[in-house]
Amino acid sequence: MGARTQLYSLTALATVVLTVLFAGPLLAGFPKAALAAIVVYAALKLVDPREFRRIAKFRRSEFFLAVSTLLAVVALGVLYGVLAAVGLSILDLLRRLARPHGAVLGFVPGVPGMHDVGDYPDATTEPGLVIYRYDAPLCFANADDFRRRALAALDGEKRVEWFVLNAEANVELDITAADALRGICDELRHRGITFALARVKQELREDLEAADLLGLIGSGSLYPTLPSVVEAFRERGKAHAEPG
Repeated sequence: MGARTQLYSLTALATVVLTVLFAGPLLAGFPKAALAAIVVYAALKLVDPREFRRIAKFRRSEFFLAVSTLLAVVALGVLYGVLAAVGLSILDLLRRLARPHGAVLGFVPGVPGMHDVGDYPDATTEPGLVIYRYDAPLCFANADDFRRRALAALDGEKRVEWFVLNAEANVELDITAADALRGICDELRHRGITFALARVKQELREDLEAADLLGLIGSGSLYPTLPSVVEAFRERGKAHAEPG
């Protein structure tokens, strides 16, 4: 209605209270069809088609949730409709957690830092070094996907010596993800590949220690930054290249 202040809300509240207190007998004489029409009209005013278009433009899954919530409220009532919306939102969150974005990182000419090689056709990787980033907290929903895609990142490289997990997005992990990480460590050891972690947050470090993974990985294989990993890898290569 174009109201811009809280005075409108207070006026509407006062009107509703006065109607409930003093206009009950008058409303009792109204035909039910007329009251239903008023309720339907008020409900339709709550639905903003422009907002639905905005949601649909942003993300299709969000639009599906909005429409599902609307239908659930109409069919089940407000309480159960809201509960259904919460349940669907949790399922959508788990769906996105189950298969997040992942990337092998490399160098891009003229761009500082390391970036997703899939975003830059001219990106290059360090020979023998695979740095992989998995853009989600590690949990039961994505543990198998994480293990499979992390190991698949090795297939595109030849003679891999080091595999480094860039853990900047992995703020924590649960026991299922810890088992998946242990499986990756075992597989890499079987292949003769060194495993290391970079950009490990304190919360993740504590989880690794609680899962007895810190000793398996080795505190010396935790690096604060990606450049420090690359430098350590290159220095190791120089040391092996020196005679005697």
